[in-house]
Amino acid sequence: MEVREVLGYFLTQGPFAVLFVWLFMYQVKSSEARERRYQQLLTAMAHKFDDILKEIQEVKKRLPRK
Repeated sequence: MEVREVLGYFLTQGPFAVLFVWLFMYQVKSSEARERRYQQLLTAMAHKFDDILKEIQEVKKRLPRK
């Protein structure tokens, strides 16, 4: 079913049904965009985590052993 067909069906059900469908579709689209941004952020943080881990290991090597 296309979006127009779904909206056409819900038009017969009343304005609140149309509003619900529109808000649902809007939420799905915005969720997809947000998910892409989160995935990019997680990838960037994973790369930074590796860098931080290397720095901590270097600092530990410089510290005197007990």
